[in-house]
Amino acid sequence: MKHKDKRAFVISASIILMITIYFLMAGSSCFRDEMLAASGTPTPIAWVYLPLISKMEPENGSSEHRIGIRLVDGVGEFYDRVSGEKSVPRGNNYIRLAWQQHLWGEATFYHSTFNIDFYDPSRAAQALQRMRENGYNVVRVFLNHCCAGGIGGGSEELSTGYLDNVVDFLKKARANGIYVMFTLDWLPGGKYGALIDAACCETFDGANVHFLSAEGLQANQLFFQDFLKELIAHDAPLDAIFAYELRNELAFDSNEPPLSLSSGLVTTANGETYDMAVPEDKKRMMDEGLVYWVDQVRAAILKVDSTALVGVGFFHPQEPNPTRIGDPRIIDTYPAIWESSADFIDLHLYPGTELTLTQYVENFKLNDMSRKPLVMGEFGAFRWAYPSLETAAAALQAWQIESCQYGFDGWLLWTWDTDETSTGETPEIFSGLSGGGDINHALAPVNRPDPCAPGAGVKKKSPWANEPLLRTFCRMNARRWQSMAWR
Repeated sequence: MKHKDKRAFVISASIILMITIYFLMAGSSCFRDEMLAASGTPTPIAWVYLPLISKMEPENGSSEHRIGIRLVDGVGEFYDRVSGEKSVPRGNNYIRLAWQQHLWGEATFYHSTFNIDFYDPSRAAQALQRMRENGYNVVRVFLNHCCAGGIGGGSEELSTGYLDNVVDFLKKARANGIYVMFTLDWLPGGKYGALIDAACCETFDGANVHFLSAEGLQANQLFFQDFLKELIAHDAPLDAIFAYELRNELAFDSNEPPLSLSSGLVTTANGETYDMAVPEDKKRMMDEGLVYWVDQVRAAILKVDSTALVGVGFFHPQEPNPTRIGDPRIIDTYPAIWESSADFIDLHLYPGTELTLTQYVENFKLNDMSRKPLVMGEFGAFRWAYPSLETAAAALQAWQIESCQYGFDGWLLWTWDTDETSTGETPEIFSGLSGGGDINHALAPVNRPDPCAPGAGVKKKSPWANEPLLRTFCRMNARRWQSMAWR
């Protein structure tokens, strides 16, 4: 190498070193991670302080789930079955959406995270890695029931290609120390749809077929058992699964039979008969039917996956504080919270909308529930409710902190980075990474180890703090710096 070339090389290396030191002083960990990635060395989980997880071996995991629930002085809590330490689920909903073809032909804009021809393993890996860097430990994802390329695929059996994508995501999550919660809105067709159709539509219709009829119960039990068996057959790391959620937002349809009937006797899946001319009987039918359905589907899951956690999700009921006026979907969450065998309850509460947090709690009838863990599986900020990203971030942090006094044990933001919309316009809800990532900064466990304390304000605008420019610099220079350091 000529003298001039050596001098230019030294100057270039010095500049790179100085900029690198500056970035590291700004608090970034990405350069370190990219250096390790360049050398083929996995990033040690110990570098990230995760309250829920530690290193998991081997690659395909264990058939026993890592996270359980226990009672400590009468209070239910999540805990790590290996370390014995208390666990606090903190994470995000990872949501991919796309226009796709419904099985009966029409176009629909719906969840596409694992769909054949839509699954993006590179984007999923990058998202999970960045979640890990920010200290999150749980991610919630949707199964697609409806469309070509979904989990049903229009056939009698579950789609092998779709399941391959699910298992790939599980392995990527596990490699990043993140647990996965599966949820869904509806069952796929095929043999499950045939069972549903057998009970439809004179006595039971709509969602009521699923939750009140014997055939609906059987279809749901069969689906979850088939899904679990297929995960096992695909060598899925079950210890990377946080929980199976029976429904995203379970509710009955008041405008469909049998709730729309004004007379007649109806016998439901639990073997009880109710008089549709008596309003109290209708209410009892829903309450008792809800508990029976949750208990029976959970029992079916445990026959296949004995250490699994099973939860169920809800949006807010319409009373005692009036809300969702005119919505025919009705639910009383008290029976599921207080009487069902569900391991935990997932409640969805959005600030800046119709209700205050106290009013939400009143409608959910939490009544100081402490024995069963409560997870806020969805909370997010609508753009129409908050004039700026900074106010949205501050509101979500305050919402999380306030919720601690009502017994919430975990929080999952809606959403991590969703940018797809049906119209191509700006999404109506801020994501964790919107703008400069203010919401992520306000909620990330690396900034706020205690979710019930402020710990970190809204992110200050900086050209270097956790921005795409910094990440690009790290990736561009990791190998270059590595080659200079070891030459």
